[in-house]
This record gives sequence, C-alpha cells and structure tokens, in this order.
Amino acid sequence: MIETSQHPGPDTINAYVDLELPADEKRDTQQHLGNCHFCAVRVLSAIELKAATAQAGRCFTPAPEVMARLTARLHAEPRPVARIYSFRPAAWGSLAAAVLLAVSLVGWNQVRHSNTLAAELLDQHLAVLSADAAPQVISSDRHTVKPWFQGRLPFSFNLPESDALPPDTTLKGADLTYFDGQPAALLIFTIHKHQVTVLLTRQENGLVLAEIPKARAGFTIHSATANHLQIIAVSDVNPAELDLLIAALARVQG
Repeated sequence: MIETSQHPGPDTINAYVDLELPADEKRDTQQHLGNCHFCAVRVLSAIELKAATAQAGRCFTPAPEVMARLTARLHAEPRPVARIYSFRPAAWGSLAAAVLLAVSLVGWNQVRHSNTLAAELLDQHLAVLSADAAPQVISSDRHTVKPWFQGRLPFSFNLPESDALPPDTTLKGADLTYFDGQPAALLIFTIHKHQVTVLLTRQENGLVLAEIPKARAGFTIHSATANHLQIIAVSDVNPAELDLLIAALARVQG
C-alpha cells in the first residue's frame, strides 16, 4: 500500500492515467490520491496534458488532399537547379513528422506552464484555508496592510476603503509570497463565508493571464490587469461576486 508520505513516481502516475496499472496498484494509488492533494493535482495535470497533446496532434495533421498534392509534386520530375533540394517521399514523411512534433511540443509547453500556474494558485489558496495558516498581517485596515509591504515588494499597489468593497466583503489580512518565481502580495478576503485569495504581481513579469485556466478542482480563478499590475483571485465563491472584488481592486490602481 502506498503511504501518504510516499508519493507515486512519474511512471506510476503515467500508468494510472493510461489505465495500465494492475488492479491492486490502481486501488492503492486511488486511495493515496484521495488523501494527497499534491498527487491529485499531478494526476489532473497529466490528464490535461494528454488531452491537449492529442488535440494539438489533430489540429496540425495535414488534410488527405494536401498530402496527396504534396506527394504528387514530389514524385514529379524536378527542375535541374532544384534537384539537390528535392525530397524523397520517405524524407517528406520524416520532415512532416518532425514539424508536427515541434508544433506539438510548443503547445505542450504552453499547456504545461498554464497547468503549473493553476496548480500553484490552488496550492496558495489551500494553504490560506489551512487551519494552521496565519498571515503575517492580520488586519482589515488598508492603512495597516499596505504600509507593511513597503520595502518587501519591488512595486506598490493601492487598496480600496472598506465601504468601496462589494457587499459583505472584508479584508482579513495579508502576506508576502512568490508566484511564477516572482514576489507577490497575497491578500486574504472573505465574501460572505467564502475565503478569497488574491495575488498582486507586476505585469512586467511576463505572466500571460489568458493562459491560466478559469477553474481548477472546483475553484474559480479570475484575473485582471490595472496600471501595470496583475490581479489574480482564487475562491469557491460565486464567480460574479469574485469579479466584483477584482473590479474594486482594479479601480484603485490608478
């Protein structure tokens, strides 16, 4: 049996996703996944990667009529000056396969990066939800929270007054964190009884918000940009209410 502290290796994860594990190993792996969020995210990422790779392969497969025209042209007698550049059919097949692989790898890398970012966001939020979590700053006063970040971040940001927040939305605290390898402000809000984790980073970091999935494991991930800042929020609250909070934060970044 796989212990929680003994995470399945990459081969086991891939075999589980491909439905190739023996029945007893499959049962033990499923039991482990039920108690280990880290490995559950790994499996989800592997499943999404497999689907995206298959989709990329279908998108860039040449149509039969295109292949027929290319094959006919390759079989035709080439001009003398072009003879040294002509391809045999087998060579064309190798070239097409190489091009397809290169395009698929580009798509795979983009999907892998976006899945990694989504998993990182979810981990940040789950850490906030942990009973043992305690942010460095516990305060609903923006005049306490904002100054705490001075000297700790290479950028500044603004926070709205409490009466400018959406109904039943409260700032609970803040902390310093890292996202995609860059320093970020972590803000903790509640909307009704739902916890919300908000990250603020510099837009110049090159993070493409459109690449991040809008939902992950039952949580909503929404984002916006404002005055060279990127605002990313994670919660299980109603997506429309999450957007209201993001809009309130975006309005004061000018």
